[in-house]
Amino acid sequence: MSRSTRLISQKPAKKKKSLLRRNQPRNAYRRRRRGDKKVWPRILYATLGVAGLAGISLGLVILYYQLLTWSVFCIKDIKNIEITGTKRLTPAQVLELTDLGPRTSLLALRPAGAEQALRAHPWVTKAELTRQWPNRLTLHLTEREPVALVQLQELYYTDRSGSLFKPLSPGDPHDFPVITGLSREHFSRDQGAAPVLVGRVMKLLDLLQKAPAPLKKSHVAEINVDPERGFTLYLNGVKTALYLGFSDLPDKIQKLSRVWPVLAQRGYLARTGRINLGHPHRLLLSLKVSDNKAMPAKKGTEREEKGPHHRQPDLRPD
Repeated sequence: MSRSTRLISQKPAKKKKSLLRRNQPRNAYRRRRRGDKKVWPRILYATLGVAGLAGISLGLVILYYQLLTWSVFCIKDIKNIEITGTKRLTPAQVLELTDLGPRTSLLALRPAGAEQALRAHPWVTKAELTRQWPNRLTLHLTEREPVALVQLQELYYTDRSGSLFKPLSPGDPHDFPVITGLSREHFSRDQGAAPVLVGRVMKLLDLLQKAPAPLKKSHVAEINVDPERGFTLYLNGVKTALYLGFSDLPDKIQKLSRVWPVLAQRGYLARTGRINLGHPHRLLLSLKVSDNKAMPAKKGTEREEKGPHHRQPDLRPD
């Protein structure tokens, strides 16, 4: 009887894995060596590219510097700088403010910076700088036009928009009417608009500019502003106060201009301390205390007295 044999399946023996090659697929070392041969050329190409870009950038910087200092784009003489619109600033002051002059490069020049430096000056309201290639400049200024002086803690210039822009300094022009009775708060702007009271003052100045002598603006020494009662004028060389108020200013100025020669001819101006034009149909004179005497009346003369010092003389020409 044959002996039966029983085959027992056995698992293949596991090879011991080295600690250095754990979890590495077969032939991994060879593939890594082939990959290393491809990395080095890339690094070399990248290094060469960076060096090339650096060289190009350095070359451009040197070229730009050479262009900045190239005499073709540099101002050779101050005659190449045309300055227009100046009335109070001199060309030398403009060049000093903008730091412009011979050897200034038009490539290095920043027009916005020069314009901002000029606008920072109190007399300048607008500046425009234009480059004319290759080596010329045109600079146009718009200066502020003062219309009066305002008495605050010190005298300030004001322009037509009612802006206080500069205190009066020695050597500045001062042949302007002086506005009194206002404070700095009256010139505070709300959303950029001029205050109502300051706007009224500007309208009065416009009327006086067009008025005939002696009420022309150049003859007015002071404009006193009372926020409640209105305007009172004082003329150069005349000690008489002229009360206008706020209403009907054009009519009052014309009426006073018509009777002014009669007042001067009959000697009323020397004896009158105040002329009141607040009445719509009459012109009231307030005599000085020293001249408070009865004035002889002519035939046909109509007078109105309000108190001992107020008289309404006949101002019809002889």
